[in-house]
Amino acid sequence: MSLIQQIAEWVHARSGGAISAEVAAEFSLTVSKASIAMGQILKETRFTARTEHFCLVGDNGKGRHTRRLYVDVVKPPQWRKTPVIGTAGDQVVRFPSITEAETQGGFVRVSITRCLAGQQKKHGGYSWQIDTTKGSTSCTAITTP
Repeated sequence: MSLIQQIAEWVHARSGGAISAEVAAEFSLTVSKASIAMGQILKETRFTARTEHFCLVGDNGKGRHTRRLYVDVVKPPQWRKTPVIGTAGDQVVRFPSITEAETQGGFVRVSITRCLAGQQKKHGGYSWQIDTTKGSTSCTAITTP
């Protein structure tokens, strides 16, 4: 589950909504990153969210403009992980998702997607296909006899 999804579900569970400082404290983020995440929640169509703008007055008597986020509806993410297999002769690599093929294997995510769509034959010396076998949840590199 993505961080944005986790934050949206957490704010949805709170009746009073949340400000970026509360999100930052709950998810161990900086206030700036929490504010960016809250902005992303407002942009995505899978969340029905609204904001309330107000001013907080600090100890020094100066006001600080902030916003409180309310999330009314949280839909499940529309994207699913696609397990992939790359084959190059007798060498086979298997990843639980295209993103993990990029982060763990050093491959380019867009190029793998092009291979799966038939727009490109190979990437990184491998031919790519969707892994339809059960239990394809870990990264493996095997040599077939």
